[in-house]
Amino acid sequence: MRIMTCCPNCFADIEIQSIIRDFSQGTGQCDCCHSVNVPIVDIEELSDNFAPLLDLYEVTDEQNADTLSTIIQKEWGVFANDKLAKNILEYLLIGSSYEDLRGKLVKPRFEGTTSSDQIWKNFVDEIKHTNRFFINNNAVVRDIVNKLLQKHTKPLNAGTHFFRSRICNNHMGFENPAIELEKPPYHKASSGRANPQGISYFYLADKPKTTLFEIRASFLDYVCIGDFELMEDVTIVSLNDIHNISPFMDINLQEYVTNKTILNHFREALSKPLRKTDSDLEYLPTQYLCEYIKSSLKVDGVEYASAMHTGGVNYAFFDDKKFLFKNAKIVEINKIDMEYANI
Repeated sequence: MRIMTCCPNCFADIEIQSIIRDFSQGTGQCDCCHSVNVPIVDIEELSDNFAPLLDLYEVTDEQNADTLSTIIQKEWGVFANDKLAKNILEYLLIGSSYEDLRGKLVKPRFEGTTSSDQIWKNFVDEIKHTNRFFINNNAVVRDIVNKLLQKHTKPLNAGTHFFRSRICNNHMGFENPAIELEKPPYHKASSGRANPQGISYFYLADKPKTTLFEIRASFLDYVCIGDFELMEDVTIVSLNDIHNISPFMDINLQEYVTNKTILNHFREALSKPLRKTDSDLEYLPTQYLCEYIKSSLKVDGVEYASAMHTGGVNYAFFDDKKFLFKNAKIVEINKIDMEYANI
């Protein structure tokens, strides 16, 4: 069988693109995507890099299962397109110890959903109803959060604008909006999604409209919307939409896929909409983990999906000193769209 080559253009994953550039001994025409004058490597040279990923799957007779190329592309987005995924994996499997996966339906070997669900439930039940400060069930959750969230950090660049709102009494707004829109002093800091009572965080949103939903502005309310500019580059943990990381990073993939359910529970709890009648106890799990993130990961804040505005993104920054108030505007809420579901 003729040796086949591939190139960085065959892949969407930036880690494997970098690996190919490092492995390449020269440029040429790619056998797979037909790009010219690109770094090329023999596909076989990538066998060791793909092994941890291939180890995650096994043959199944379940009718709703997918082929290997389909499931890898769906879960990890490794390849530039589906055709390249199929062709490169087919070639990579021939004669390898994973050849039994070739042309078969496969399923994940390590899902860990049931155990992770129970770990999260035990943690939530204990912090809400049994122990508050010395928690027996925190070690596993903290360890998982620490290890996995380090792979889900992202930078925010200086010059980025964020928004924050407050309902005001009339169309004149506030006499000094810069002060009225700053984070509350500690003696006025009530329990929030990320902050415990008495500890003040700076909550911001990506768009002005998101802030209107978050403060639950009503028909004919006057709202003061403040624009804040980030003055320094910062690093945050992103829980907005947890996707699989690159399978070619230096990480234990089995541990990652087994425990990622914990991160999803954390993400869902942070974005879960609460009624006004709900107890502050519902905030305890996310408050505890945000405090742990602040102390252990040394990041500047947490990004999470808005519970109130679909597509909106919220931020809980641990400190407001890196933000500069730019301006404020007054808006009047003149329309509200209601949706409901039968119970």
